[in-house]
Amino acid sequence: MAYQGKVREDDLIVAIDFGTSYSGYAFQFYDQYKKDLTKIDSPQAWNSGRKNLISMKTSTCLLLNKSKEPDECAFGFEAEERYMDLCLKKMNHQYYFFRRFKMQLQDGQGLTKLSMIQDETGKEMLALDIFALSIQCLKIHLIKLLKVRGRNVEEENIFWVRTVPAIWNDAAKLFMREAAIKADIKSEKLEIALEPEAASFFGQYVPVSTWSDRDQLLLFAAAPPGTKYMVVDLGGGTADMTVHEKLEDGRLKELAKASGGPWGGTMVDSAFLQLLNSIVGGPVMNTFRTDNTYDYLELLNEFEGAKRNFDHRRKDMVIKLPSSLDKKCEEGFLKCLEESVYSQEISLLEGKLVLNSKLVEKCFRKATDQIVDQMKIILETGPVRDISQILMVGGFSESPFVQQVIRETFDSKNGIKVIIPKDAAITIAKGAVLFGRLPQIVESRVLRFTYGSRMCPIFEEGTHPEEKKFRSDTGLRCNDVFGIILSADSEVKNGFCVEKSYATVNHFQKAMNLDVYYTKEKNPRFTTDPGCILLGEMSIEIPNPSKDQHEVDVIFHFGMTELKLSATERSSKISCTTKLNMIG
Repeated sequence: MAYQGKVREDDLIVAIDFGTSYSGYAFQFYDQYKKDLTKIDSPQAWNSGRKNLISMKTSTCLLLNKSKEPDECAFGFEAEERYMDLCLKKMNHQYYFFRRFKMQLQDGQGLTKLSMIQDETGKEMLALDIFALSIQCLKIHLIKLLKVRGRNVEEENIFWVRTVPAIWNDAAKLFMREAAIKADIKSEKLEIALEPEAASFFGQYVPVSTWSDRDQLLLFAAAPPGTKYMVVDLGGGTADMTVHEKLEDGRLKELAKASGGPWGGTMVDSAFLQLLNSIVGGPVMNTFRTDNTYDYLELLNEFEGAKRNFDHRRKDMVIKLPSSLDKKCEEGFLKCLEESVYSQEISLLEGKLVLNSKLVEKCFRKATDQIVDQMKIILETGPVRDISQILMVGGFSESPFVQQVIRETFDSKNGIKVIIPKDAAITIAKGAVLFGRLPQIVESRVLRFTYGSRMCPIFEEGTHPEEKKFRSDTGLRCNDVFGIILSADSEVKNGFCVEKSYATVNHFQKAMNLDVYYTKEKNPRFTTDPGCILLGEMSIEIPNPSKDQHEVDVIFHFGMTELKLSATERSSKISCTTKLNMIG
């Protein structure tokens, strides 16, 4: 049965998929949706000359001048290639070049408005500015593309969707929202979409032509209501997994909370660099990266191209060795190789490194072993044991080796059908467009965290610790109590709300500060307990402050991709400002 719920009627929906290694976007006009909801556009394949590859997404690289401003080649493959030209001319230190900075947001990482990120040469900039400028560059690319295609649209008629890993915590989501706002996207015109969910929407509604074969479409998109399946989103930085059930009304239900970790394609890159470090030594590699930046980046590009096509059943991996790295080694790279533990697995032939397929497989296994282990844990958990399909998306899912590992583990042994769309890297952006158009398509989700606020209840001798005691105008109270709003693992329907009441503790109190926390623990006692993280601060202005105690009813809106709040002063029925401010 087709989805019959709310439809967002904005003239244009744009979804930005901002990845660790690659980024892209997709879009849909409302007139396109009315004719065919699966008609979703994206830029023609981005072309990288140096990497010798055509990709549905561009490289996540940002190049800024010494004034910290972007120019024509500020983002993507063009930025990367221009920076490499600057490296050849020894001018790169005059610029700022950032790459793979999204991983700074993995599991929160403590990013605030004041957090800094280092570029390739060690210069620092505000993290919020880097993300905002990157989003702005993709916006500019979109506007230019629309003009070329003869479509003009006012910015107030655009609704934006930003994809994020489902395993990200709320602080990281809030950070990305702030970055989008700084990129001149209005908060009310922005929705955060979870990447595995976006992939799920794509799989349910896309046309046959986007699948590798018709049988896969019949197995997935045409599966009956009640079908349970796992979505495995393998990107450059993260592996993100969840389980969905198809419902009668065309919507989806999340059965298991999102899980995963930093097991994306860049983990294979790190394994390769560690391998080189062990051969020539860390100091030599650091000097090579600093003195010969062009060659260092060229080496990474060589490996990226080889990694994308690696299939250990066919051949070994061949990579051009930069002559500058050979010269950095006191007695040459070959001597270092012969004295290393890899002398039997790597050879040097005519200036090229030939890596034995078994060795390359070990580099991949650092990521795939953890991916497989996590998938097995999910399958062994209660309501998701009877899934029949696995939908693989994301750029790392396009790897022949990764596909083979997942199929051999689950399809061959457990009889679970593994389904992989063509152009798996862009499926999330296209699915996110559908989410923007159909915001209530997910019926319910499972909370990853316990949410609460910092409370100051009446102090109870023998129950509360003495060091938490303080005196207020209304008596002795206990500080830092974790007032649970909703616990982890709760199933919440889209739009589910929890109402909590908070009271002033001092006479003539003009404002009430509400600190919202979250933790993976189900029953925390205090907001100072290990693992409790401050999500944000909300200052609630009290109308007509007096000596009397004032109560404020705060509504916490759950079931969506982000926690949202609203508040009303009880006696006056006056709505209070409730914007959740990012810390820092």
